[in-house]
Amino acid sequence: MQRRPLALWAVPRSVSTAFERVFVEREDFEVFHEPFSAAYYFGPERRSERFAGEEPRGEHRYAAILERLLSPRDRPVFVKDMAYHVAPVMDGDFVSRFTNTFIIREPSQVLASLHRMWPDFTLEETGFEQLHRLWRLATEAGQEEPVIVDAHDLSSDAGATMRAYCEALGIPFEPEALSWEPRRIPEWRRWEEWHTEAQESTSIEELPQEKAPLPPELRPAYEHCLPYYRELHARRLRVSPEP
Repeated sequence: MQRRPLALWAVPRSVSTAFERVFVEREDFEVFHEPFSAAYYFGPERRSERFAGEEPRGEHRYAAILERLLSPRDRPVFVKDMAYHVAPVMDGDFVSRFTNTFIIREPSQVLASLHRMWPDFTLEETGFEQLHRLWRLATEAGQEEPVIVDAHDLSSDAGATMRAYCEALGIPFEPEALSWEPRRIPEWRRWEEWHTEAQESTSIEELPQEKAPLPPELRPAYEHCLPYYRELHARRLRVSPEP
């Protein structure tokens, strides 16, 4: 029986690409990097006009991307993507196709980093509301206690966090995948400027713990994201430190 793809749904700037890098290093999963971003930004059903100058391409339809992820293959599939990328197709049937897991980060740090990359980001591109909605749909579809990883837990003790994640999902934990040589990952090319640190790194690096200062114009976005973050944070994966 074909195993459902393992999905890590993220908010932007949440160390999700470094998390994905661990699965790239494992080699026992086929890894897909933000496949639905193509539909959200570049497909005929695109939700965003951020790249309006580019002609939409038919192969970036949501149904075509989903079909590719669900097609039979020799290895199980790991997908990392932003929850907001699947907002147009997010329903109970969609989430039931995946084993859904989630990664969150304190909103001030997300927004400060996102603002540096895209000063004109939209509220939807902050991602917290869509992540929360996807989590709720997963629970309503019968997935009990979907795993939620907090980026600070991951960065503080990557070994313990990844071990707990793997144990919760019933997959082997491979500690040797927690370190790597710096290199470019071909699948990251579309969004390469977002992943410079992840490509130049050698492991998951520790994040600052304090909240990031935000300019006044970002306070409404922060207040919008905070309740969604708090509820998900309260349900996060509890991690025992590695000895």
